[in-house]
Amino acid sequence: MRVRSDEPIVVHLDSHVELAQGDNYPMAFHALDHLLPYAEPGVQVNGVPGLRIAAIRGNSLHLTLVNTNSRLILRGIPGTSWNEFLDERWKSLDADGYPPLWKSPRLTTHERDDADSCRLVRQTELDMQWLGSGLLRRVALFHTSSSAYSTRSWITDDEWIFELDTRSDVRLDHDTLLSRLAAPGWGLPLRLSSHHCTCDDPPLPDSQYIRQCTYHLVNSQGLPCGMQIRFRSGPAMYTDDSGREKLLRLGANTGWLDRVLPEDNNNSDEETGR
Repeated sequence: MRVRSDEPIVVHLDSHVELAQGDNYPMAFHALDHLLPYAEPGVQVNGVPGLRIAAIRGNSLHLTLVNTNSRLILRGIPGTSWNEFLDERWKSLDADGYPPLWKSPRLTTHERDDADSCRLVRQTELDMQWLGSGLLRRVALFHTSSSAYSTRSWITDDEWIFELDTRSDVRLDHDTLLSRLAAPGWGLPLRLSSHHCTCDDPPLPDSQYIRQCTYHLVNSQGLPCGMQIRFRSGPAMYTDDSGREKLLRLGANTGWLDRVLPEDNNNSDEETGR
C-alpha cells in the first residue's frame, strides 16, 4: 500500500499466488476475478457492483465507481498486461453465460436489480464504507504490528471479522495491534466495546488446542458497524497458511518470517503444518 496526498491510493500486487496443486496464478488476474462485477442472471451480482476501469497506464490499473470521482490504483509487477487479462476474463465469463458489467458507463440493470433484491446486504456494505476505507489505508498494521503468520477476514451482519493465527511458540502480542489500530490522530475512530482474553488462563491440557482472545470494537463517533478481531494461538488450523517454505517461494520477507514463523523451534512437523 502507498498513500500519498497528491495521488490515489496505490495497492502494489505480488507477482502471483500459489494454487493448491502448486501452480502459479498471476496476482493481477486473481484481483480481477474477485473485484470486477459480473452477473449471475436471476441470482446476484458478483464482484463489486458499480466498479469500473478508469484507465490503464503501464502496469497500473485505475479503478473507479460509477457516478463518483473515486480512484484506486492496482499496480502489477513490471510487464503486467492488464488488457490481456481483461480480455481473457471477459471472454471466459461471456462463454459461461455470466454477463460482464464493467464496461458500462452507468449502473446496469443487473446491478440495480441486485441492489433492490439484496437491500440489507448492500446497505451493510454502505454502512461499512468508513471502516473499509480506513482499514485499506492502514492494512500494513496487520503485517507489521502483530505476530500472526496468517490473517483472514469476512463480513457477518454488521461486523467485519478478522482472524489472526500465531504459532504457539511465538509470543502473542495483541495489545500492540489494537493500540495502533485505534491510536488518536493516526488510527481509526474505534473503541473497545467488549473482549475476552485468555492469555492468563492456565496452560492448555493438549498442545493441539487453540487459545483465542476475542475483541469487539465499535465506532467511537456512533457510526454503524464495527470490528471483531480474533487472536488465535496454537498449532496451525489451516496447514497451507503455516508453510514457511511456501511463503518463501512466494517472496515473503525473511525478516518477517523469522519473527512469525522462526525456523529454530521445537514444534513437530505436524504442528507447524509442514
